[in-house]
Amino acid sequence: MAAHNARCTWSESCVNTPLHIVGRFDDPHTGAERSLPDLADALRDRRPVFLWSDVPPHAFFVQRGVRPIQAGEGASPHGGDLLVGGVHVQLGGWLEQCAPERVTLRYNLPNHLRLFEAVARIRQATGHDPQLVFVSAALQASVGLPGRVEPSLIRLDPYLPAPVTRPERGALRVGRVSRDVPGKHDPQDGAIYRMLAARGVEVRVMGGQCLQPALGGVPGIALLAAGAQPVADFLVGLDIFFYRTGSFTEPYGRVVLEAMAAGLPVVVAANGGYAEQITQGTHGFLVRNQDEALRALQALVMSAELRHRIGAAARARALDLHGPKAFARIVDNYLR
Repeated sequence: MAAHNARCTWSESCVNTPLHIVGRFDDPHTGAERSLPDLADALRDRRPVFLWSDVPPHAFFVQRGVRPIQAGEGASPHGGDLLVGGVHVQLGGWLEQCAPERVTLRYNLPNHLRLFEAVARIRQATGHDPQLVFVSAALQASVGLPGRVEPSLIRLDPYLPAPVTRPERGALRVGRVSRDVPGKHDPQDGAIYRMLAARGVEVRVMGGQCLQPALGGVPGIALLAAGAQPVADFLVGLDIFFYRTGSFTEPYGRVVLEAMAAGLPVVVAANGGYAEQITQGTHGFLVRNQDEALRALQALVMSAELRHRIGAAARARALDLHGPKAFARIVDNYLR
C-alpha cells in the first residue's frame, strides 16, 4: 500500500499528522538505525507512524515494520512529518514526491559535508529548512548550526528494574561489542587484549572476527561474530567494558550507555559523544592514549571495590539519561 493511502488503516479517532521515518535499515547491528523502530513503537498508539528504508531492508527490520521505498510503484513517504534518520540516508527522487509539512534531520554520524549537502537537498526538494537534531552537544558545537540536542533513543528494559547480578567466575572478563568492521577497533587494542589475557583476564569481543588475523587463536581471547548473543546477555557476562574505535569516531556511542546500564565500569576513548555524559573517575574512565587505558584497566582488575562503586554510579547515570522518564521526554518531542 502506498504511504499516502496508509491513513485509511487508522481509526476515525486518530487525528494526528502521520510521521514518516526514513533510515538505512540494511544492518541490524548499526546503532544509528536501532533507535528508529523503538521510536516508532513508542508512538504508534499516539500518532500514525511509518518506517521506510532507502535500501532493501534486512529481514530483522522487515519484522519491525520497515518497508523499502519504491517511489516508482507508489510506495514512499507522502505528506505529514518527515524524519530523516541521518545524513547517510540517500535522498533520492522520492524526496520530490514526498510533499511533507515539516522535515527533521538527525545528525548522528560526523560528516559535515554530507550534512550541508542534505540540508540543501531537502530545501531544494521540499521547500522546507529541516529542523536539525544532534545526538550530542559536542557534535552540534563541531558544526555550529542551530537545532536541539537529543541523545540516541535507547530502551533499557533488559536492565530494569533490579541491578544486574553477575555470575561468579574464576576469572575476570573484559570485553566490548560493536559492528564487525576494522574501523570500529583502535589499532592498539590488540596489545591490550594480549596483556590482559597473559595476566589471566578473559577477553571477549563481540563484533571482533575482523581481528582474527592478529588475535585468532590467542589463549584467553574470544572473538565473536556481531550478534552472536543479545547485547544485554553479552554485557551481563562481563566485569569491565573497554571501548575505543579507530578511524570511526562515535557521535554518541549507545553501546557505552548500555554497558553502563548493565552496571559495568567503563574504560572508553575520550573523544566519543558519550564522553560528555561520563564524569572521570565517577562513572568510568575516559582515556586518551595507551598508557591511560592500561592504568585504568589495571586499577579495575585489581580492585573489586572500585569495579562495584564505579559500576553502580555508571548504572545510575545511564538510567537517568535513558530510563523511562528520559525515554518519554524524547518521545514527546515527536508529539508536539
